[in-house]
Amino acid sequence: MGIKNIAQKAGVSVATVSRVLNGTKFVSEDLRKKVMRVIDENGYVANHVARSMVLKKTFTAGLIIPNISEMFHQIIFSSVEETLEEADYKVIVCKVRDHPNHEQVYLDLLLQNRTDGIILMHETSNPDIYTQLRKANVPIVLSGIDIPALGSPQVRIDDYRAACDGTEYLVGLGHTRIGLIGGWGHSVGDIRVQGFHDVLKTHGIRHYDGQIAVGGYTIESGCNAMHTLIAKHPELTAVFVLSDEMAIGVYTAIREAGKQIPEDISVLGFDGIDIGRYLYPSLSTVQQPIREIGKRSADLLLSMMNGEPADSQRLILSHEVVERASCRRLT
Repeated sequence: MGIKNIAQKAGVSVATVSRVLNGTKFVSEDLRKKVMRVIDENGYVANHVARSMVLKKTFTAGLIIPNISEMFHQIIFSSVEETLEEADYKVIVCKVRDHPNHEQVYLDLLLQNRTDGIILMHETSNPDIYTQLRKANVPIVLSGIDIPALGSPQVRIDDYRAACDGTEYLVGLGHTRIGLIGGWGHSVGDIRVQGFHDVLKTHGIRHYDGQIAVGGYTIESGCNAMHTLIAKHPELTAVFVLSDEMAIGVYTAIREAGKQIPEDISVLGFDGIDIGRYLYPSLSTVQQPIREIGKRSADLLLSMMNGEPADSQRLILSHEVVERASCRRLT
């Protein structure tokens, strides 16, 4: 028995049966029980192909994430998948490198399979990809990033303010010789670096370009970047690391240089992934609500896939500086 037959026997519309099965929109409890009773009596098992044809949906959503920061993006993915699966959507995860051919293959995969919507966490240096996305007529939500060229709804924190707050925290502890490890060339990296610069300038703290090292948001890149900073600026008393994953590598580099945390160098991370609490010493960090970013992104995409308008919607979630043992006040 198909979804149309269930609808006829229950005396409701096909859309109502779909809502009961998917939980995508509110259905009164009495109506839900009525539909479920018919389903139980007739032994109905959802046929996803038939349902897709009736509702003109594939019930799949794409998640495009960069091939970096394994722990951070795994938390986002878990939250997105959990939220979308509750609405009976399957998630196609595309883990891409910043390479035109690699990006194009995955984008073609999603669009050719008529994915109902896309959550985008990856920024590309290829403008053709953004042109194709704008023309695709598919709901797109930006999660944790800001791409003005797309003008899509987004869910993120205020990265500029978060970087300012992190820098202010270190300055407030008496640090003036502060290094920075981050990646830029994309929206989030550029915005955070600007916040760091602006706070130091406000406090009249002289800053050298060499006090910033490029990291690729991986453990290894954090380690390499910290070795570079220590070699160029052994006078540093603190380092602001723009990802907790990179901070893990920073810990290793500091110890390999024969220094201690926080006695010689204070370390402040960014993101708030769980592993930071278990490092020794525990990692102070600028914490963003990672799971909530994933959930709110998925909720927003579900609304758009159900035809609800969300043009230019920006959900800016709160962040906080979490003080732990890796930073110390200078006497």
